Amino acid sequence: MLNLHGGPSAHAVPGYTPHLQYFAARGIAVFDLNYRGSTGFGKTFARLNDKRLRVNELGDLADAVAYMRKTGRVDPARAAVMGGSYGGYLTNAAVGAYPDLFVAGASFVGVSDWVKALEGAGPELKASDRQEYGDIDNPADRTFFASISPINNAAKIRTPLLVEHGANDPRDPVTESDRLVEAVRRNGTEVVYLRFPDEGHSVTNLANRVHMWRAVAAFLERKFGMSPPSPAR
Repeated sequence: MLNLHGGPSAHAVPGYTPHLQYFAARGIAVFDLNYRGSTGFGKTFARLNDKRLRVNELGDLADAVAYMRKTGRVDPARAAVMGGSYGGYLTNAAVGAYPDLFVAGASFVGVSDWVKALEGAGPELKASDRQEYGDIDNPADRTFFASISPINNAAKIRTPLLVEHGANDPRDPVTESDRLVEAVRRNGTEVVYLRFPDEGHSVTNLANRVHMWRAVAAFLERKFGMSPPSPAR
């Protein structure tokens, strides 16, 4: 399972992450990927997905799967992709760009429509968004972001998806996932939708977290063709 951090101004580091350890304990190998644009590797690397370069980061995901295929450590025919926030957008975009690469995708609070997301950003975010993404009021930038928006590529998504979103999300409105789920289901593609009425941009309630990660693990195991673990005695 290819895990994609949010941000994208962030990076994955070695350490204990409960939900990733949960997957590993159930027999799911996790590749915690620092795709281009991740911080921690210098300014040049962090800027490799700025503005019109954004499409190139999707190639990093395909390259990661190809790399794992060469190592022989995992079964590359059973690869999934998962991420939250910006990683959720990348998950949505990846299953559209590479419809035959992944057997499953799990997207949490991910952007599906960049035009709406950048237009609706609060004043405190719009200045940094212009640096990272571009000027949504510029017609050329607007056209570019419409072209990479997963909602406009939903007809290409054939990979089964699990989508999670909190109804009170102030950063990425829940309508981002509502619209994508509806569009992908119109294709006849399977979508499991976890829509929490009492959560925001992250799932904080313990009961909701337990329910969510159990559902994600069960979804991935089903798509990987794995037998669920035996209950503890």
